Amino acid sequence: MSLILRHRPDEFGLNMDKFGFIPIDEVVEAVQQRYSAVDEEDIRNLIETSRQHRFEIVDDRVRALYGHSFFVEMDGEPMEPPEHLFLCVSSDQGHRMKDEGIRSDDRFYLHMSPTREVAEARAGAVDAPCIVEVLAAAAASETGVEFWSRGEVVLTQHEIGAEFVGEIVEIEAPPASDRDEDGGDRPRRRQGGGRGRSEGGPPRGSR
Repeated sequence: MSLILRHRPDEFGLNMDKFGFIPIDEVVEAVQQRYSAVDEEDIRNLIETSRQHRFEIVDDRVRALYGHSFFVEMDGEPMEPPEHLFLCVSSDQGHRMKDEGIRSDDRFYLHMSPTREVAEARAGAVDAPCIVEVLAAAAASETGVEFWSRGEVVLTQHEIGAEFVGEIVEIEAPPASDRDEDGGDRPRRRQGGGRGRSEGGPPRGSR
């Protein structure tokens, strides 16, 4: 599912709209190319029972909520951000953010967590991890940063200034058996999202 909806829909001949949606019956056919016994009910159950809330189904269309390696537009209205959001990054990255601010280096959107606990669950994908507190409400009200809620992830395409970086706490990476199963999914960017998609997206850090 991640390969189809986050990374390579073109490999399966699928057309994705600008918000990342594909008709679910087409996704079922694509999955059946490799796993013939899988049916639509299996895919719906997978999505509805996943604790990571990676995907959603709306009006018989399915999409990944975050983690794309190509640009997708945000739909709906930006969320009213909480006072704090959280990032799990390496200690080196965290301390640089305190001086330089925060921007996404390898994705079109900066991916943040709504709680410290959710951020810590992703620590298995990071060397020498730390949790960075983001003063999200202040960033929104003072500089117009927009945030979008997507499952257990909050996204922004804006850069966040160093003045909105709060506490940085170093933590221990969890044992391999306890790691969040989605924590290591950090693909490089690629241009386009399947047939009919436009190339690329707005420049990083645009307002």
